[in-house]
Amino acid sequence: MENPNLFLICLNAFAAVLGLLWVLAIALRGLIELFPEKPPPKIDAAVAVAIAAAANAVVPGARVTRIEEIR
Repeated sequence: MENPNLFLICLNAFAAVLGLLWVLAIALRGLIELFPEKPPPKIDAAVAVAIAAAANAVVPGARVTRIEEIR
């Protein structure tokens, strides 16, 4: 029986890993195209002023620096 060539075994393993990574990259690209990132919601100016006024009423001198929507 012949001894297996270590170089060919390593080359086959390397090719298999590259092939698997290629398949995973294509799958991720498909998922990104299927479920695109949603743009951040736009805050209405009146809502921002109302939130700032409410925060200032609770804590005088408070400043609102960032408004985020919690889902």
